Amino acid sequence: PIPRPKARSISLYSWELEPKQMMGNLPLDIIADILSRLPVKHLLCLRCVSKLWRSLIDDPDFIKLHLRQSLKSHTNHTLILKMSDLHAADLACLGPFAKLEQPLMSYNQGIKILGSCNGLLCISNIVEDMAIWNPSTRKHRVLPSLGYCKGYVYGFGHDPITDDYKVVKIMQLGGVDGKALESEVKVCSLKINRWRKIQDIPCVYSFPVADGVFATGALHWVLTQKVQLSEKNVIVALDLGAENFREVPQPEYKDKIFQLNVGVLGGCLCAIANYDHVRVDLWVMKEYGVKESWTKLFSIASEEVIGSLRFVKPLAYSRSGDQVLLEHDNINLFWYDLKKKKKVNDVWIPGMPHTYETEIWLQSLVSLDVNRRQHDGEDNKGIKKMDDFLSEGFKLVL
Repeated sequence: PIPRPKARSISLYSWELEPKQMMGNLPLDIIADILSRLPVKHLLCLRCVSKLWRSLIDDPDFIKLHLRQSLKSHTNHTLILKMSDLHAADLACLGPFAKLEQPLMSYNQGIKILGSCNGLLCISNIVEDMAIWNPSTRKHRVLPSLGYCKGYVYGFGHDPITDDYKVVKIMQLGGVDGKALESEVKVCSLKINRWRKIQDIPCVYSFPVADGVFATGALHWVLTQKVQLSEKNVIVALDLGAENFREVPQPEYKDKIFQLNVGVLGGCLCAIANYDHVRVDLWVMKEYGVKESWTKLFSIASEEVIGSLRFVKPLAYSRSGDQVLLEHDNINLFWYDLKKKKKVNDVWIPGMPHTYETEIWLQSLVSLDVNRRQHDGEDNKGIKKMDDFLSEGFKLVL
């Protein structure tokens, strides 16, 4: 009988020893496709395999390929718990949590996450030091100081037109006699690395004040156009390419008195309607800017949760897509079953504090090393308006 060859186990580390034997005959685009499916921590190790692989993994086109693959396959997502420090765990298993060593001085109040986008976090501390940070690569960029003011909200997102990452700060300056408060809006991007003033917005913050959420190339806040509390809230979007504000059409709510919040789920904008501790409805805008595309994903009644029902934050879909992970009142995490339309298992992790804030972070290789523009006049080159949503029909009256 012909003797069978001995089975040879192939591990990730065998590539590190014999890259030429393992993949030497494969085209480079096939190698890139294979590597794009690996977690970031493995790719960082594989940069040591050879100069070719290091060059490939560091290439901007590969970084974008890996990012697209992660978004498409719903992998490499991480849940961050914000306590006095930041702790992170793989969303697939929700544990164990590991401390993230962030780059800013945290003092006693800890670090605030102003936004998360494509693997980058925008963070600040109590003295208003700010940085854009990639925890996967441990690289960060400290932003210029803007000074302190009493009333403000932030937002952080990606401008797909110029491939730039931007931080937005809306500062409330004053107002009298029931008129709209004055505001000042400033933007700082990685490419320019300085704050500059853009179009003002005739709106004031709603209660509670919350930072903007990023979806489909725009940042979104819940604001009101008048000082009177009787005025209804509006969802306002700042397109990060054109850098102008628009009002987002809202769903046709069945009941009219509620507290409105916005969120993001699976890349889509969400409207969260809280009906005075009785129930919370969550709507998803499936086609951005189209009013008719709003779909009520689910409704949660107060008797379905432990304690009060003041706030529900959507975090992420499960990999199968039939469950949604939710944060409840900063004290509880649970999965909601979209098929059975009911709450399922609570998420309990050893060592979890009594209260916390959450953020979904996508591990990526996105770099902070960008080409900075030399002249202000170049800021508007290549910028174009979004199709239907940025039509005159949704324009705020300034």
